[in-house]
Amino acid sequence: MKTLKKTLLATAIVTGFGAIAAPAVFADDAAPAVSITGSAAIVSDYRFRGISQNYKKPALQTGINLGLPAGFYAGWWGSMVSTNMYNSPDNGWAMENDFFGGWVYKFTDDLSLDVGGLYYFYPGSEIAGTTTKYNTFELHAALIYKWLTAKYNVTTNNFFGATDSKGSTYLQADANYPLTDTVTLNGHVGHQWVKGAGNDVYNYTDWLLGVTYAFPAGSFAPGWSVGLAYVDTNAKKSAYTYSGAAGGSKYVGGPGAVLSLTKSF
Repeated sequence: MKTLKKTLLATAIVTGFGAIAAPAVFADDAAPAVSITGSAAIVSDYRFRGISQNYKKPALQTGINLGLPAGFYAGWWGSMVSTNMYNSPDNGWAMENDFFGGWVYKFTDDLSLDVGGLYYFYPGSEIAGTTTKYNTFELHAALIYKWLTAKYNVTTNNFFGATDSKGSTYLQADANYPLTDTVTLNGHVGHQWVKGAGNDVYNYTDWLLGVTYAFPAGSFAPGWSVGLAYVDTNAKKSAYTYSGAAGGSKYVGGPGAVLSLTKSF
């Protein structure tokens, strides 16, 4: 799979489970003020749409979100990724930078439409033996009802370096159900389609089930949250097994538990 970058939180359930990456934060339609929020996290494994991006090792992540009037938003999110996944001159790890923006329209307090785009940028990283970049731009449209989200994503260029893969799509459904004021049950299922002759080997389904605990105001750790999720895919081992720089190989699409510790600010 060295000719294909990867197969994002995939959902915005917990920073680091994907991607996806950072959740959009936007100003209320009636509020003219600009809002700035952010987060920093350490995760036991950075999974993007169920696929490990850091060779099943921990990663540091951070991001910032800018909420604008009339429902517009923009921001940046970054994470460590492994050079086993993204060929890079760096020693052992590379950097993923996600630049995103969009617009949210509220039909009602419970129902919203989110449209926007996200650019995945990997400075210095190229597919081994080529000058092909992993950098990818993806558009999305999402319908959000209370704690449920249905989202459609489509690339406007080749999908992370895969040949003739412009127009690859990812369809996902996410649920973040608040059990209490501090405990949220997280669920996700998605399917990746990669366009192009011979690229169907990279098609797969991923799923996630987890729980997040947010420390309340007045506790010893306000603004902090911890998450634990079970992540799995049916990605083909022949397509999603990578060789490590120190020898050996890993199937990066298999089942795993992802633990996260996040500070919001």
